[in-house]
Amino acid sequence: MMLALLAEAALRSAALIGMAWLALRLLRVTNPFTQMAVWDGVLATSFAMPLLMQLAPADRLTVPLDGIRFWLQPATQLVARAEPAAQATLAAASPPTLDIGWSDLGLGLYLLVTGTLLLRLALGTLAGLRLRARAQRLRHGWTQPHDIRVSKDITVPLTIAGTILLPPDFTGWSAATRKAVLAHEASHIERHDYYMLLLSTLHRALFWFSPAAWWLDNRLALLAEANSDTAALEQMEDHLTYAEILVAMAVKARRLPAGLAMARPATVTARVERILQGGALPLRMNARRWALVLALLAPASVISAGATGTDKVDPAVAARMAEQAKPRTAIALAPEAMDKFTGYYETPLMANRPLKVYREGDHLLAHVIGQPAMAFYPESPTSFFSRDMPVQGSFQVNGQGVVGGVVLHQNGHDLPAARIEDARGKALEQALAERVKSNKPLPGSEAALRAHIAQIKAGKIDRDSLVADKADAVISLLPKIQAEMLPLGDLQSVQFKRVDEGGMDVYRATYAHGVRDWWVLVTPNGKLDSMWFGPAS
Repeated sequence: MMLALLAEAALRSAALIGMAWLALRLLRVTNPFTQMAVWDGVLATSFAMPLLMQLAPADRLTVPLDGIRFWLQPATQLVARAEPAAQATLAAASPPTLDIGWSDLGLGLYLLVTGTLLLRLALGTLAGLRLRARAQRLRHGWTQPHDIRVSKDITVPLTIAGTILLPPDFTGWSAATRKAVLAHEASHIERHDYYMLLLSTLHRALFWFSPAAWWLDNRLALLAEANSDTAALEQMEDHLTYAEILVAMAVKARRLPAGLAMARPATVTARVERILQGGALPLRMNARRWALVLALLAPASVISAGATGTDKVDPAVAARMAEQAKPRTAIALAPEAMDKFTGYYETPLMANRPLKVYREGDHLLAHVIGQPAMAFYPESPTSFFSRDMPVQGSFQVNGQGVVGGVVLHQNGHDLPAARIEDARGKALEQALAERVKSNKPLPGSEAALRAHIAQIKAGKIDRDSLVADKADAVISLLPKIQAEMLPLGDLQSVQFKRVDEGGMDVYRATYAHGVRDWWVLVTPNGKLDSMWFGPAS
């Protein structure tokens, strides 16, 4: 039971990390302060995930009306659209249930690895605190108001808890170097980075079997340094001087106990490249940006925590999700051997939004038309994987070497996508491009949106206003949608904004107590095919 709870919590946390990563990428959020705020929130939610799972309803939460954004589709909706034969194949392939002996072995392995990682964390933290205690406190005018000490055991500046440690050779630093170092390290203290990264390392130790936990820990460490670099650059006359300081200190860096070193070699290259790009320094967080971060994280946290009840998780699906999340290694494959896979494939969701596959150098790029592309690398002559998300694709090749389709492995399911003629795929892609270029709403989309908002307020969704195979999912979500929308009050106005890259009509809905953006897609007969809402951007 304990392992099942931890495994599900890890999967849900990985889903939350994936949603946050996609949201930041789609919204083109590059500000490291905003990114850090998002990932701090994700870390806190991941820690609370086992509790949130118990508080969340046990029904399946399927995000409705999302037929275009294929990579964000929940598994329950995707499988509902798959061919019956494909579903039968999935059921037949379900692995057998493990017996109690394997469960005991798994629990023992988990406790052994977790105990080792926790011991390592404790010893590293203790070593850092002892290093801090042995260091000699400096009392000069320039040290105020910080606790700054010098330690003969380090070679680069280091922050432990609320203390800044300097190496003995700090006396030979220039005034500019000392100013930059103090600004960098003080920034860590101001944002409590030491404690946040301790929590991140603890999270990694508890969920060591999840690649997402390791990725999140590395990401937080890199962003913590990037934000402190900004604080230092605000004190410098030019970026090049600070980059030179970082490189010089990285040369002297060596293995350190738990703490925040200014120039860890693992992070210096990426940081120097960012610094040398120049440009305006990123803006710091304010009340408005914090509100936006909370508005983005809240629904994602609810979705990830309540997506499926613990008692309804299909063991076969969970096993396949774990398999899909495993690290993979790319093999060398001649570029010309990949060319036969390029083309268009009909997705299980929408016939007019095919999957486009094309080659770029030594790997493939794939995306549902209207969406950003993801890189896929070969792990066998016919199977490819993404390094960005736990998604793989297995191309179906007959005895004559003809590619007839691809099976997408995602969210614990296998989704067949048949190959279509290039002419048809290009025509659909051109039609979408023309629709986006025209920037005109589809006939009936505003009326459908207004009617849907009125139905949400009334507490009764008209089944006939929705595409038939999505009506049940939408109606089941009404209480959750009402919880978000009713506090906004009465609808005041609806204004068309644009057609987005995926062909969705985007509207700005103004309520008595707030504003939301809605994405709408209607069929030629005026029925809602896809729709979702989010904070006004």
